[in-house]
Amino acid sequence: MDPLLRDALEASVRWYDDVFALHGIQVAAEDGLWTALGPPPPWHSAAKTARPGVGAGRVIEAVAGLGHCAVADSFADLDLASYGFEIRIEATWLHREPVGGAPSTLPEGWSVVDDHDALAQWSDAHDYVGVLPPAVLEHPRFTILGCRWDGGLMGGAVVHDGGGAVGLSNTWGVGRVAASDDVLRAVSALHPGRAVTDYADGEEREAMVAAGFAPLGPQRVWIR
Repeated sequence: MDPLLRDALEASVRWYDDVFALHGIQVAAEDGLWTALGPPPPWHSAAKTARPGVGAGRVIEAVAGLGHCAVADSFADLDLASYGFEIRIEATWLHREPVGGAPSTLPEGWSVVDDHDALAQWSDAHDYVGVLPPAVLEHPRFTILGCRWDGGLMGGAVVHDGGGAVGLSNTWGVGRVAASDDVLRAVSALHPGRAVTDYADGEEREAMVAAGFAPLGPQRVWIR
């Protein structure tokens, strides 16, 4: 496996491990298949492939107890249509090399979300209620960022230490995309000298490639 793709996948699996642990949901990982042992939080899959070639039968068996669920097909090599699933996302894994001259402070308007009220406002604005519980504010690998202009919350992102690379996700905002200079400067300020990984589709993917992210391979999400 391409080592950059391995870093991206490792960051994604670590995110899942940490988010599910915050919810007290046990997980298992065996022979290339990560599985939740309970109903997942909103916007999260119940199973995730961690290597190519994991059979569809194993995946279906892993999620058999869940009527409605999603599967993260990390290499887009599963066919789950005959099992009642449909494709929800056709995305691409992305990697951005470390950049020199990292800023020492966050860009103007950006700050770390560090209290419960601010987290609740951020989650509501991003349609992420119930995903990141208050304990995330004390977790050493998570940093939640908010962007405020004229006193209002205008955007945000989540930065997560994924091991070999820093995971960037949940970037949102009015008139902003994940590849914006401000977001990338914020990540560099928090994790200087670290590579950044994410996955994206559509216009967001194109903008991130234009901003220096390299496409690594397909990422697909199935849902039923």
